[in-house]
Amino acid sequence: MTALASIPDDRSTASGVLLPLVLAVTVAGALIAPVTAASAATTQDNSGEISIERTNDFLEISLSGFDERPDEVTIEVAAANESASTIGNSSDGQAEVAITELVSEINHVSLSDANVTVTAGDASESETLDLRTIAFADADDVPVWLSGGDGSQVILPLDQRDTVGLTESDSITISANGDDLSADVRANGTQLAIDQSALVETVGSTDEIALEASIVDDRPTERTLQPQLRDVADRPVLWYPLLEPGTAYGISAEDDRERQYVNSSVDPVRAGEIDLSPLSGAAAVTASVSMADEGTTVLENEELTLERPAPLSATVMDDGAAVSFDQSVDGLGVSSVIVNSSVGGVTQYALGDGTMIENRRLALSNATVTATDKLVLATDAGIARVTLNAAESGSDRDNPKGMISTLLDVGIVGAPLLIPGLLGLVVGYGSYWSRNERTKKRLGISAIIATGLASATAIGLVFLLPGEPPSIAPSFFGAGIDISFLEVALWPHGFAGSGVLLGAVLAPVLYYRLSYPIGVDRSAGFTVDVTVTDGNQPLTGRTKIGYRRVDNPDAEANETAISGGVGRLTVPERGTWNLAAKHKSHESDVVKVSRRKTSVTLTIVFPTTVTVTDGTDSEPIPGAAITRTDSDTTETTGVNGTATLEPGTPGSSIEIEITHEKYATRTETINFSQNGDRTIELAPRTGRARLVSRVDGVQTPSMPIRLSSREKALQDRYGTIHMTTDRDAVATREGLLIGQYRAEIDPPDGRGELFDGGKPVLTVREDRSTKVGVDAHFTWSLSSSQRDRIDRLRRKVRTLSDHSGRDTTIPQYYGSVVVAILETVESLPEDGHHFAHSEATPDAVADALLAAAAKAIDAINDAMTTKRNVDLFAACADMPDPGVDWDGDCDLETVLEWLESDAITQRNELKDRYETVTGQVETERKSVSEAAPAEEMLRHAWDLGSDAGRGPEAIVTIYVSLLLLEAVADVFEHDALCDRLSRTVF
Repeated sequence: MTALASIPDDRSTASGVLLPLVLAVTVAGALIAPVTAASAATTQDNSGEISIERTNDFLEISLSGFDERPDEVTIEVAAANESASTIGNSSDGQAEVAITELVSEINHVSLSDANVTVTAGDASESETLDLRTIAFADADDVPVWLSGGDGSQVILPLDQRDTVGLTESDSITISANGDDLSADVRANGTQLAIDQSALVETVGSTDEIALEASIVDDRPTERTLQPQLRDVADRPVLWYPLLEPGTAYGISAEDDRERQYVNSSVDPVRAGEIDLSPLSGAAAVTASVSMADEGTTVLENEELTLERPAPLSATVMDDGAAVSFDQSVDGLGVSSVIVNSSVGGVTQYALGDGTMIENRRLALSNATVTATDKLVLATDAGIARVTLNAAESGSDRDNPKGMISTLLDVGIVGAPLLIPGLLGLVVGYGSYWSRNERTKKRLGISAIIATGLASATAIGLVFLLPGEPPSIAPSFFGAGIDISFLEVALWPHGFAGSGVLLGAVLAPVLYYRLSYPIGVDRSAGFTVDVTVTDGNQPLTGRTKIGYRRVDNPDAEANETAISGGVGRLTVPERGTWNLAAKHKSHESDVVKVSRRKTSVTLTIVFPTTVTVTDGTDSEPIPGAAITRTDSDTTETTGVNGTATLEPGTPGSSIEIEITHEKYATRTETINFSQNGDRTIELAPRTGRARLVSRVDGVQTPSMPIRLSSREKALQDRYGTIHMTTDRDAVATREGLLIGQYRAEIDPPDGRGELFDGGKPVLTVREDRSTKVGVDAHFTWSLSSSQRDRIDRLRRKVRTLSDHSGRDTTIPQYYGSVVVAILETVESLPEDGHHFAHSEATPDAVADALLAAAAKAIDAINDAMTTKRNVDLFAACADMPDPGVDWDGDCDLETVLEWLESDAITQRNELKDRYETVTGQVETERKSVSEAAPAEEMLRHAWDLGSDAGRGPEAIVTIYVSLLLLEAVADVFEHDALCDRLSRTVF
């Protein structure tokens, strides 16, 4: 650029030579670099052995026998006419690739017999594997519904992110409550369909259907179907897959406003639905359903709350006349839509009969929507609230390759225009750098140089660019321009010529804008262009710039601020100045500027804060180890789950590995930049705990259980988990982090003095269910006075048979009723589970039973010592003792139930039983000679119960009276007793 100087000197000569030299080096470098890279790529690894296997939803590759183990493996998958490949990093001879990522480019092809080829170094290995994966959609996101018509099916949506390789030709075996049945694949592999009749036949009558599905014995995906209260077609319906069309059901339902609906025979309005229109507007319903013909109970006292709207999402299509859903809801019928416009107004539109979602699209009939509107659907599965998104421009939404091709075409179209233009900017800035004082001559020379360089570049582009314009270019690009006797094609010659013209104009324009006229006095100071970056890009927000003369370090620094990382400042006088930038608490190094160097880039080094959280609930994870691969150093996250990593160089990026014994290891790349802070989620390693509540080894339901951890990490995570066992005495906690826990059973309310809780230790293992019994020990025992009383009563019972000269078989028979009562009292310490939820205390029950037993002995003695009975027993004195005892028992559970009911009810039951036994005795006395032992015992048993009075002890006495009545009724069942009643008394 020596022509820019009015007087040639060494500096201008050097500047003139420098620009062509730089251009030549750049071109040579561009040509040499690919050759060098290709040469470097020729290095080869030694051969070795490769093993391939599928584990859960991952493909695992193991390398062995390599002299120099490869750092990367190439994985190719082929199925039918589709294929995909990826590069995996091998660590210590192991590589793991998620199947969903590996086959993401393979669509609508079954992967049941996929061919997997792995290449590492010079070795290659192929395996045929089943790469299908399956996952049910989340129950909170996508509902289950039943298809209408004959042969109705249960439609189970799948999670499209974690389901791959399924086609409609596949058949999947699923488990329903532990029994297998077949499911069809539909909707391009996004749904499973089960025949409703087959499901009913498989599970029978149950209030819950637990479904599991898996591929090649993989970890199963689960979904549970339960009865639901849905809003369908503006009416409440009871929805449950076991309700078959054409079958009559009896229903009894009551809503939260105490309205009742009872119908002894009602048919489902559609498969799986019973209409509850009489309870319209109900927010909660308690319902019982049975089969009208058979009486089989389907649901009993099910408490249902109205299902919330399903949260679907969709993209606006066809200028708002249709929407395309993100979830797998193909085949779901839609009866109407409600549009809540963002500009005001709510409108409901009815859709035609049979309207359903097809190929993920729903036509909105007369309605139109925008991405800012709110959309509500009335579907066959209830109400759905749809979040709308704007459609992506162009047709490359689902075609990344097409998007890349489009970008390349855009680059080709712009190249002949922009590259020569950029050369003009380079020449303009180079001219300013060479001479910052402009003259007309220098401006003209810069234009000439730019024209020459741009022309040479344009000629090269004409030879390199394709002769036909790219497909994205308008049709007129292929036209020609007539110039005298020549016809010049608009593409690429016309564009190249325009680029030359643009470069020739931009060079002097930029030179003019940056420079100042020759002769202007600039001694008062100069302007500095400042750029502040994080090593990659200019900073956002405000940044302070401090500057001070180098030769006056004690002077107070000046300060200004720039925004967006780019700005300009003017120093007050010439000389050399120190500049530094500060953004919040971070500062750059000091850089010198002068009139010879008026453009400067200041770099601020930013550390990166990594926050490690739980992938299920986003809770911070303390104690996670973050290892840097660049230095092999490790930082540990604090109580808030964060750790700060210092950068090696500004703007650099490193790979980190995050490990924690309770979570899956994850590798990520982080950038040291202004916005480089990262939150990284770890997938927890979890299992299931099933706790069984027991009292002295007997399973006891509805018991409170506490679960705490013996490990500090788990104690900090959960604290104490409180649960209550269900009616099967089981409490289940899903998703527990692996490790050791202690389970403790709490005594029932008000029963702390009767029970001691056990504290078993259990270990939760990954993807496994751990079952442990949690025992409470019943600490109550009989007092010494109660035992003495039992001994006295036993002696009194024996006195019933201590009569010489007469037969005591029948008194001994009635006395065995008292013996059964005493045995029940003696067994109370072993029957503690009955007191877990009873309001009665064992002392009160024992005392009441012993008091009633004493009264029973007196009643038996009075009944058996009447003259008629004494004469009969004397007449039977010669008969051998058959040792007949009453074969009934005194049931503690029944006693406790009686104590929780009112005395009137029990007196009525006693009366009914007395009348029944009276009739039985009247009937049987015709077949015997003497019925007095039965009649007298019947009367005294009635008197014992009817005179019992009030209170808990009276209720127990009534129960004992009922036992004596049962013994009277059973007298005629024993031949030995009937023989005595048939003996004639003289």
